[in-house]
Amino acid sequence: MQSIMLTEILEQPEIIKKLIAANLPPNAPVKGLKLNISDEEILNLSKIYIVASGSSRNVGNIAKYLFTSLVKLPILTDYASEFAHKELFLKSNDLVIAISQSGETADTYQALKIAKEKGAHTLALTNNPESKIHKLAESAMEVRAGSEKSIASTKAFTAQLINLYILAFYLGEKRGAIEHDLLSALKNELNKVPDNINKIFESIDQIEEIADKLKNARSIVMTGRGINYATAREGALKTKEITYIDSNGYPSGEFLHGHMAFVDELVPIVSTITGKNHNRINYDLAIKNTEEVKLKRNPSLVIIKNTDDNEIEEIAAFKDAYFINIPEASELVSPVFAVVCMQILALKLAEKLGRNIDQPRSLNKVVSSE
Repeated sequence: MQSIMLTEILEQPEIIKKLIAANLPPNAPVKGLKLNISDEEILNLSKIYIVASGSSRNVGNIAKYLFTSLVKLPILTDYASEFAHKELFLKSNDLVIAISQSGETADTYQALKIAKEKGAHTLALTNNPESKIHKLAESAMEVRAGSEKSIASTKAFTAQLINLYILAFYLGEKRGAIEHDLLSALKNELNKVPDNINKIFESIDQIEEIADKLKNARSIVMTGRGINYATAREGALKTKEITYIDSNGYPSGEFLHGHMAFVDELVPIVSTITGKNHNRINYDLAIKNTEEVKLKRNPSLVIIKNTDDNEIEEIAAFKDAYFINIPEASELVSPVFAVVCMQILALKLAEKLGRNIDQPRSLNKVVSSE
């Protein structure tokens, strides 16, 4: 019997297709966003805080790179539970974005409440327009992922991410921060995302074979540089949530500073290495970092890479690696595909281990207390 989680993973292309159709008309500005913040206030923004918990915070970490590139403002991400209970130096021209799938997350609500009391602009991104977080914020965006019944988030995660692309385009356009050619290219890429995710689904059997190789892992390390580090954090959380294998995401370079010591043949590395044609510096450094771990500690190695990147497969240290291919994409768009692969990998690992995928232990859909 197919798990609810797999059903919801497979729903992602259609959800994304509808979001893009509703908000990103070809050769036209972003539409459909009814934000209670004026164009002048957008121009005068000082910085943006993104506050969230769990998978929603991982969405925020990916979005940090989007907003930095496209909105040209300082972007700070924080755990909602930390943000809500520390000294803050918010200004009236700061924007605080609170992300919560349910819209009822207690610490995220508290963080948003404090931001509003301190006079910052507030914006909520939730999957429930009737929720208290959605209603508290001055501006709100509805995720529109549909009801997500599996406890571990999949389709709500990618829908949140697509909404943040849309928001980044909107704010970038209003601030004149996005070059027209770049914006057009990114819109074109997003329009192709649903079909490209369907191509990933054609490789589910291959990903299942890799999961079989990892099922006896004592721990799993996920690494990446730049935006791929943010992606690794979500892959690690998803794996931990439903397999109960200790799994952690690290920046590829930082992982060399002490963390490598616990790696051995029972601690595989899943490394996302993309962007050969878009950010060659990060690409080369990610390869170098991953090679070093492989040569020193000899873990099993899984590499998530772009389909057309044959160069990486020729590296001697990677001759025994397992490769998961994702469609060619710019650095800013590739996380959508990497995350979907990680969702499937976690799911297949959980199946191999006989876990209760849709109702994992010690995990709730709504965290109602701080």
